[in-house]
Amino acid sequence: MVVLRPFQRRFVAAALRPDVDTAALSTPRGNGKSWLAAHLLTRALTPGEDLHEAGAEYLLCAGSIEQARLCFRFVRAWLEPTGAYRFLDSATRIGITHRPTNTRLRVLSSNGKTAMGIVGCPLLVADEPGSWEVVGGQLMHDAIQTAQGKPGSPLRVVYIGTLAPATSGWWHDLIEDGSNASTHVTALRGDPEKWDKWPEIRRCNPLTAVSPAFRAKLIEERDKARADTRLKARFLSYRLNVPSGDESTVLLTVDDWRRVRGREVAARIGRPVVGVDLGGGRAWSAAVALWPSGRTEAVAVAPGVPSIEEQEKRDRVPAGAYRRLVNVGALTVDESRRVPRVSTLIDRLLHWRPVAVVCDRFRLGELLDAARGRVRVVPRVARWSEASEDIRALRKLALDGPLSVAPTSCALIEASLGVATVKTDDQGSVRLVKNGTNNTARDDVAAAWVLAAGEVSRRPVRTGPPRLHIVGAA
Repeated sequence: MVVLRPFQRRFVAAALRPDVDTAALSTPRGNGKSWLAAHLLTRALTPGEDLHEAGAEYLLCAGSIEQARLCFRFVRAWLEPTGAYRFLDSATRIGITHRPTNTRLRVLSSNGKTAMGIVGCPLLVADEPGSWEVVGGQLMHDAIQTAQGKPGSPLRVVYIGTLAPATSGWWHDLIEDGSNASTHVTALRGDPEKWDKWPEIRRCNPLTAVSPAFRAKLIEERDKARADTRLKARFLSYRLNVPSGDESTVLLTVDDWRRVRGREVAARIGRPVVGVDLGGGRAWSAAVALWPSGRTEAVAVAPGVPSIEEQEKRDRVPAGAYRRLVNVGALTVDESRRVPRVSTLIDRLLHWRPVAVVCDRFRLGELLDAARGRVRVVPRVARWSEASEDIRALRKLALDGPLSVAPTSCALIEASLGVATVKTDDQGSVRLVKNGTNNTARDDVAAAWVLAAGEVSRRPVRTGPPRLHIVGAA
């Protein structure tokens, strides 16, 4: 057996405490994650080790059988010389059996259907959950949690992986929530402000201390990333464990969103422009107000049927995610409705006293009827060129200011940014593209924000003293 590095020893000691049933280690790529997973499974399959239970079945879960093979090959290399094991390694199945004790290792792919019925398993090791297929990975996580919750279940789960390539979801929430009474989390993550400083890179990549080749590789990648924002995004995601994105695929980069979040929230000065995105079918509708001062507030309306809890399950988001938005007032539930009424959204946004409501032409007639002349409606043509103009406006406000977000709207906007992506055409124009199916991609708030930013950018900048409004004047 190869000796564990100090950070690995500390994690394993914490993960195997009797009071811990869930442990997670998140590190950048290249820091021995699959090797550590194999180390734990080898101990479980070896008689005399503290993790070994004769006759038990242990599980290795990965995004696919091919992904699992890297970890599996480490385990096989360590156990095969003893001659006491039988190995199964076919195109669709991988497994190991210790002949004398009938102790087994079974491999699962990230498909929740394959995880149903986990019973009596002492240890499940999950390798690289950030690369699990999105819906199947959420189903797998739900199945694992269900198995842990069964009376008398001995199941201990150890997740080991990099946060990327996924940019949101249960794996990110597990790391962000941190340690508690029954969960231990260790996360090696870099500071984006120091992303190209070698001491910070070295801190996040402990194996640089023992591998000159790894050090040279990171320095080479760092130098290239300094000159190319696309490579910088990859470097942040995979070498500093800070999920990021290139502007060709995301609406706002992580850096831009941090700038927006870090600014002091501006006051409600003047009257805002409100962008509106109306959903179809069971989708949500959203409105985002953008004041001349840069202050942003957002609301959304969801159908009441099915319930918010059922929508969370359908959309594969962590339990309670939508309910928290309701509790802070960012999300309104249109009770007893399968399709949210446009009037419910209009009634919510009128207190902002908008100078205009800008929208695309989808359901325009319904919006005009619901507004009843109480607010000016400005429909937009959804062509690539207009969409590019709006997206550039939002990015400029985020980068250079004064864009800021009211605290009660942060969670709603951040959740939408996590699923909002853009597509570039051959001429370099960009527009938002819908992700997912069955109205489960909650990018509606981001779409409304883009419309509001575009309209604000086209409005003339007023100079000089403000004009007085005299009640009763002609």
